[in-house]
Amino acid sequence: MELLRIKKLQDAMKGKANYAIVSVGPNFYYLTGYLPLESPDRAFFLVVPDEGEPFVLAPELYSFELEKLELEKVFYKDGEDPYQKLSSLIKGGVILLDDGMSFRQVLRVQTSVEARAYGLLSTVINELRVEKDESELELITKAAKIADRSFEKVASEVYPGLREDELAEIINEYLAYYGAEGLAFKTIVASGPNSAEPHHTVSDRKIKKGDVVILDFGARYKGYVSDITRTLLVGNADLKFIEIYETVKKAQAAAAKTVKPGVSASEVDSAAREVISSKGYGENFIHRTGHGIGLEVHEEPFLDPSNKLKLKDGMTFTIEPGIYIKGKYGVRIEDDYVLKEKAVRLTNSTRNLLTI
Repeated sequence: MELLRIKKLQDAMKGKANYAIVSVGPNFYYLTGYLPLESPDRAFFLVVPDEGEPFVLAPELYSFELEKLELEKVFYKDGEDPYQKLSSLIKGGVILLDDGMSFRQVLRVQTSVEARAYGLLSTVINELRVEKDESELELITKAAKIADRSFEKVASEVYPGLREDELAEIINEYLAYYGAEGLAFKTIVASGPNSAEPHHTVSDRKIKKGDVVILDFGARYKGYVSDITRTLLVGNADLKFIEIYETVKKAQAAAAKTVKPGVSASEVDSAAREVISSKGYGENFIHRTGHGIGLEVHEEPFLDPSNKLKLKDGMTFTIEPGIYIKGKYGVRIEDDYVLKEKAVRLTNSTRNLLTI
């Protein structure tokens, strides 16, 4: 599977670039199925020419670990300059550098390797990664189910007096218990007025009766991630909150209904935004409607007002409209979807609203 992905990358590079240098990270894992633990001070690259055999340049201490990788390997010892080796193996042309490469590595490559021009790997690899194959969809679906099961358990454990950081830790423990190999991102718990901050940093604030509590978290499973948000209410709802909550639900449903092959990402964003604006909360919807998920939490397709990318079957993404009333509370509902002729929801937990 991974060698096929490298061949697709080579095909995509034709006429655009002569080499791609892929650093350790999501693109490396996507192309090789392997993700070494490596610090940015060491050169550890997959080098893909537009024609010919790709190879891995790595520290010699990884020689045993890389035996199963069906690619040519070029090793260097401690004390040797790996960039000199790289320069002897790459000659001229246009070179694409991994967007995740450290600035130090970029400078070392550019000062060591002769090239006609440099570009970003994302200009070609994003087109490959944005459409998930069946093996990827299985892993993303599994990550979504882990998040679902974790929410169903934690929803009954929210109570006045519990701190945000304590609740975040409970969520993390459930994620691990149900099979996550790690967190998709740092778990967010935002209570009371903190819920009006879309990317609130978890604090030691205690949850109070009457609070709105936003939970934003995801699981990482075999490299792939999920990302969900649930809005809970600890206490009785007032009419204004119910109006806002129902508006967000309708906005999410409208966006999901818009999704089909050939529709632009911006059209999906507009569908959610129109519902919220029609209720007078347009200025309180302060972020995009959604983003792609896969090996990264934020990747194409980005469902924002300016993205004209046409959606295709196999794309996976979140739909997460929100309304935020500064100093009071926020409401956001986020689910993961895959496009298969229409938007199919991967996250199925339904208890978005909880009253205690």
